[in-house]
Amino acid sequence: MHTRTLNSVREILLPLTGDVPLEPSVRLSDQITTAIAVMVKNDLHIITVIRDKRPVGQVRLKDAFAIVGLRIP
Repeated sequence: MHTRTLNSVREILLPLTGDVPLEPSVRLSDQITTAIAVMVKNDLHIITVIRDKRPVGQVRLKDAFAIVGLRIP
């Protein structure tokens, strides 16, 4: 049985573009707050999302903030 993780990165996943580095990254099943922490720590506005060690998309900081109720000016 597959259970859905509330507020997972999957909710805000965007198609991967070629200009986003593969590191640092988060897993598809990670919480959105984990993605926010990685981006803030590394001063990034976008990061790669991986599943089974392969890139599957990207997440933007503004989208992650929006889902937790914050807005970037």
